Amino acid sequence: MEQVYLAVECKDFDVLVIGNPCVDLIFSGLPHWPAPGKEVYATRFAIGAGAVFNTAAALSRLGLRVALLGELGNDCLSRYLLEEIRRAGICSDLVRQREQRIAALSVALVHDDERGFVSYVERPSPSSPAAAPLSPSAASAGSASREEAPAPATELLPPLSLPELRALLQRYRWRAVFLHLHPALGPALELFAEQRIEVFLDTGWHPRLLGDQRVPEVLRRCTVFLPNRLEAEALTGARDPEAAARQLAQLAPLVVIKLGAEGALACQGEQLWHCPAWPVSEVIDPTGAGDAFDAGFIYALLHGYSLPEALRCGTICGSLATTALTGSAAVPDAAELERLRHSTP
Repeated sequence: MEQVYLAVECKDFDVLVIGNPCVDLIFSGLPHWPAPGKEVYATRFAIGAGAVFNTAAALSRLGLRVALLGELGNDCLSRYLLEEIRRAGICSDLVRQREQRIAALSVALVHDDERGFVSYVERPSPSSPAAAPLSPSAASAGSASREEAPAPATELLPPLSLPELRALLQRYRWRAVFLHLHPALGPALELFAEQRIEVFLDTGWHPRLLGDQRVPEVLRRCTVFLPNRLEAEALTGARDPEAAARQLAQLAPLVVIKLGAEGALACQGEQLWHCPAWPVSEVIDPTGAGDAFDAGFIYALLHGYSLPEALRCGTICGSLATTALTGSAAVPDAAELERLRHSTP
């Protein structure tokens, strides 16, 4: 059985981002949506890292110390992603590389300020051997059975057992963790709670997972839940975001619903807050805008800002992210965010 040991020294970070990044191919400026059997040309194109990378990169640009926990393979896409992770100033010590191809790719088509995706993800089987760690601290405890993992190997989470997570928490310190909602997260969130680590949960459009009966208990254990409008309404069956926010706030301590061009809505207890989107002259690519919002909101809360100010920071980052291709290219740094936060749009 494979055994990899953790480094002895303890490292401090602001945010641990858990998840597997993907490569984004973004086509923008389409004259119309593609029709079957016909070809359409984009006026803009970019290749970038996406998925949880967007939030991790934005947090790093905002000056926070960020580590990414995830899996990559030995294919060209994985090598590109690892290069982008390091280029963004994100600690890659906890990125596990496997000696096999792990393709993760999304094609984003942008038209009329909206986008659609075609995605493909393949994950290794639980028995697939991992490569040697990228550094002595890219560790796993090694002796756990797969049944002890907080979640199955999916496109949402790297396969990490509870003993492995406990070992990481002994060697590293994080103020907060950011990851996507999964029904099997409960045991992992208990470990974070023991360490008083704030948990920020986003989600994705996975109807089967959103309807799982374990989701309410997972939401009770997070600090902030950050869905978009469609995800919030799918979870609750509500027909408007305010009703969805009130229902979700009966589970999660704080709910923030991202409303795209309409800004964001927060609900805590019985109280609601709304923040309009930050005005921009042109939307080039909304891909990753919600991820950038998450980063701005987390940045603000970790700096002790009020909830309305955190919403403002989130909407600034999310709105600016739409002004360039890829989800992280136009995210402001901390100095620019603070300047805009104190200005009038």
